[in-house]
Amino acid sequence: MQPHDPKERIVSLCKRFVMSMVDAETALRQMQSQVPKEERRAALEEVLTWVTTSNQIPADSFSREVAREILAQLSALAMYDDFVGSPDAYIQ
Repeated sequence: MQPHDPKERIVSLCKRFVMSMVDAETALRQMQSQVPKEERRAALEEVLTWVTTSNQIPADSFSREVAREILAQLSALAMYDDFVGSPDAYIQ
């Protein structure tokens, strides 16, 4: 059920967005140990192609650009066997 208050709705949507990123990160970590690197690369290329060409995402949307950046960062999990994330705490 979606909240009716605009503030509550945006808070709810943002929380879902972040939890979706957690789900993607978890799946990518699991994929790292279960899928050969070339298959991981092919899967991520397919997703990035979809982001670039999908008519579900407006061509000039901020979401398309942000999605590319986030997916590029998350894909490091799948591409590097020893990637453990960054200890940088610059985002507070």
